[in-house]
Order: sequence, then structure tokens, then C-alpha cells
Amino acid sequence: MGRRKSRRKIRLRPKRTLPKIYQCPRCGAVAVSVAIDKSEKQVYVRCAACGLTGTLEYREYYHPVDYYAKFLDMYEEQVAASEGA
Repeated sequence: MGRRKSRRKIRLRPKRTLPKIYQCPRCGAVAVSVAIDKSEKQVYVRCAACGLTGTLEYREYYHPVDYYAKFLDMYEEQVAASEGA
């Protein structure tokens, strides 16, 4: 006689999400937040620890992590320009 076939348990993997708070390039604290203002078409990136700020143009297809990457690029350009001068 054969046994009944046992059912395998399905394990759900948790979905990975994008971070909401990022690391500051100047002070190293994890305190950078991205605020999107769609009505003014502006994006504000600000570090709560050292006060480093940046303003970017709002683009409909960007995510907050994309704005953070642009903010890092802007900061690196500023640092390189100030060292070269």
C-alpha cells in the first residue's frame, strides 16, 4: 500500500525594499533624507546631523535613491572643485 503524498511547505521570501534614510558623504551619519515636492517640482536632500543640503529638479520616473545618487555626485564635484582651486 502506498502512502499519501505529503505537501511541501511554501516558504515566502521577504521582499527587499529600498532604504528611506541614507549615509551623509560629509559627516558619515545615516541621517540624509529625501523630500519630494511635486507641486514645486523640487526635491530637497538634507542631512539632519550636519545640515548639508541640496536641491534637485523633480523627475517623474526617479526614485528617492536616484536623487540621493545625484546628490552624491553633486557633492563629489564640489569637493573636487574646492581641492583643485
